[in-house]
Amino acid sequence: MVLARLGFISGDPRAVYPALLDFYSQQVLGFYEPRADEMVIVDRPAPVDGSADQIWAHELAHAAQERLSRLPSRLLAMRRDGDAQRAASAVAEGDAMVVMFLASVSPGGEEAVLDAAAGLLERQKLPAPPGVPEFFIEDLMFPYTTGFQAARERFRVGGWPALDEMLRRPPANTAALLRPGSVLSQRAIVDGDLAAVPAGYREVFTDTIGEWALAFWLGRAMPRAVAAELASVWDGDRVRVVARTADDDEWALVWRLRCRDVAARKQIEPALARVQNS
Repeated sequence: MVLARLGFISGDPRAVYPALLDFYSQQVLGFYEPRADEMVIVDRPAPVDGSADQIWAHELAHAAQERLSRLPSRLLAMRRDGDAQRAASAVAEGDAMVVMFLASVSPGGEEAVLDAAAGLLERQKLPAPPGVPEFFIEDLMFPYTTGFQAARERFRVGGWPALDEMLRRPPANTAALLRPGSVLSQRAIVDGDLAAVPAGYREVFTDTIGEWALAFWLGRAMPRAVAAELASVWDGDRVRVVARTADDDEWALVWRLRCRDVAARKQIEPALARVQNS
């Protein structure tokens, strides 16, 4: 419902939900649960292409991440900062994919294998099932595509120690993941910087949109390359959605978005208005 109100998805959210559950259930082959320290593999016939070993390696990598940096547990605590969670999730999945691809590779052959895997991921497109908005497809793929690119580059430069350091200190936001070295010009925007929930209203949603999601949102009304360039001026944001207590159909929004400088703000303002009006 919130994503529809914000303009990230179209259609009736009540119709989207069952399609989304079915879509996610088809994509999950296994997962690591840090709170219980358990690895779960979906009970399906074993594939004949050897990918079962890769699935085991991938999920065992997540268990190793918990031992090394507690990143899987830290991800669960990022519920009110979706952008930080998306960036950290990309690091976790990217690292696990490097482990998965290199699990049976002899020393010296790592770079060729990772290059081949990168080419495969670039060509691979996850088809959108009927009723599932594009946002959920791209959000699902982001940790595996962008995360793998970041992990592959870190491994190429510094090997396993560099990847371990990235797990300990993941990028604070998707801007830092998409543009390594990018840092906020000021402190992060926090809840206290937003207007308080007014009397007669209740808080529905408070979160950080971030550069990646901003680019997606802008891209619904303009070419993706243009949207990505505009979103790159992002320097922090925080959004809050509230609903009238007496009428859940009446919502209000406050969104504080900071750009790198005045010129960047003037560049993105017309685009924001264009998307809002569309």
